[in-house]
Amino acid sequence: MAMRWYLTAEREENLAVTGHVSDDHGATWRPLLPRELMADAERALAATADDGGPQARQSAGILRDALTAEAADWLDHRLRYVQPDDPTPYRPDEPSPESWRRGGHIWALALGTRPDEQVLRHLTARFTTPQTEGATLLRTGAAEMLDALALAEAPAHGESAQLLSALGLLNRMAFGFETGQLDTLAEDAQRSILDHLVTVHPATAPVAEAHPEPGQGANMAARAYLRRLSLIGPAGEPRLLDDAAAALAEAVTAAEQQPGRTPDPSATARQAPAIPGYPKHLEGDLQAAAQWRLISPAARRAAEQTMDRLFRATTVLAEATAAADVHQPFSPQQEAALLSRGSLHQELDELTARHALLMHAGVLADAEAAAEPAKHAAVVAAAQATEVERQPGTAAEMAAARDAFMAHVNEAEDRIAKTLTEQRRLTVEALGRIFPYAVTSTGRHTVRRNLLENSGLGLDAYHQAYRAIGESARRLESAEAAYRSGTVPFGRPPVSHDDVEQARAALQRAETRFADLRISRPNTLRALRALDGAVHHRPSGSEAPAARAARIAAQSRERTAETAPAAPRTQPAAGAAEQVRQAHHSSAQQQPGVRPA
Repeated sequence: MAMRWYLTAEREENLAVTGHVSDDHGATWRPLLPRELMADAERALAATADDGGPQARQSAGILRDALTAEAADWLDHRLRYVQPDDPTPYRPDEPSPESWRRGGHIWALALGTRPDEQVLRHLTARFTTPQTEGATLLRTGAAEMLDALALAEAPAHGESAQLLSALGLLNRMAFGFETGQLDTLAEDAQRSILDHLVTVHPATAPVAEAHPEPGQGANMAARAYLRRLSLIGPAGEPRLLDDAAAALAEAVTAAEQQPGRTPDPSATARQAPAIPGYPKHLEGDLQAAAQWRLISPAARRAAEQTMDRLFRATTVLAEATAAADVHQPFSPQQEAALLSRGSLHQELDELTARHALLMHAGVLADAEAAAEPAKHAAVVAAAQATEVERQPGTAAEMAAARDAFMAHVNEAEDRIAKTLTEQRRLTVEALGRIFPYAVTSTGRHTVRRNLLENSGLGLDAYHQAYRAIGESARRLESAEAAYRSGTVPFGRPPVSHDDVEQARAALQRAETRFADLRISRPNTLRALRALDGAVHHRPSGSEAPAARAARIAAQSRERTAETAPAAPRTQPAAGAAEQVRQAHHSSAQQQPGVRPA
């Protein structure tokens, strides 16, 4: 089902379809490529056909035909591609020979195999004119791409000419919009080849040895030269080859003549992030939803249950479609299967939208929590930068040191405030993008209710889950006692071992449900508080310098008091008098025109 969803969504929406898989129950995740999805689908269908009964083999054959038809549709879309923004989209009736070969490149790049005979039969049946050479060109293109990918995996095994040829093929695949998401795969393979080729090609090896850093100007020029050389080809026009060599020599000369620069420590400190890791830009709403499901067990369970129901509905629809007559209107079974699958698709989309927004809000909550230690770190860094702990000799030096210290603190805290404002802006943008109707207070209230109550995370659900544990435990205890005693109440069937196991499984489900809520509900409430704060946040002016100085002094005294020995209880009056004096001193600092002594 995942493979069919990829083929349909990537073809119809031109989306960068991504997936992740975990081998350790969600502790770590790695990208799941389409070629792995296809291999998993093939293995699952083969295992079902080999180990199942007649009905299982029939279902596996139906699903295999459906998957093959989807793959043929996807490949046909690539063969007869039309730009999405073309004002007069025209899809040719027959693919050109170049399109057949490029289709083989795309198939191998995405799925890592050669198209099989079943896919080719489905594909050629779409065209009125027999495509005798099309299948051959398709396989040839796939073989070329597989060879290029093999060189990208182990570039040390290839000669310079082979690496340049593979680089040119991948470069052509990454250039333009017709390959959709596949440009990322092509760019990764290009990078692998370039990292090795730049060190072994006779024209670039000396440059890479003298300038090994990939970000240096000379090294980047050497890589650009190799790209140009791969597109020109070894038998290309001499003038183009001369121009490429001249551009490389000019760039290397300019890089060697540029004097080195010593970084300014103060400038480096100013360029450091105000809050480490923030503002954080999530890759997309789908990825955000996947990340939230790692945080919230309840969200992960809801998504898994919906996907399982959608898988069963899709299987029922495939079986109903295979058994129906294509020349007759949809049967009631097909209509019901279509409606069921459509409603489950909508339910899954709504789940994804809610989980994505919660992840955006959760990132904001993390940023707000990280702001406080960042402010403390800013004060420490300012003290170290201005050497504030040293005792100046004169009052003027003391005032200058204090002013320099506060200037550093003011700059750092202003940057922290700007970072939080930017993270709030990203969260509000995500809210408007995912739930466009949340522009009014009523719409925002509806979103909030959907995120909490309609997701099964409300306070009532929490209490019900807790009560369910007690009820399940009492039922299990009663079932175990009746099973051990062997007594049969009048009018009831005897308690069997299966009844006891079912009661024990019900208790385990209730405990798991409550444990999930204990993790999911606080995280959801924390994200909702951050979301509410971002929606109702009004930018305010910066804190007054005197007030900021008073706050920092109070925090310093608090930290000193925490580390100092406890004061004797026989001196309460002196402590109270000192607090009164400090409060009066702070209020005087906040008055305009009053300078602290």
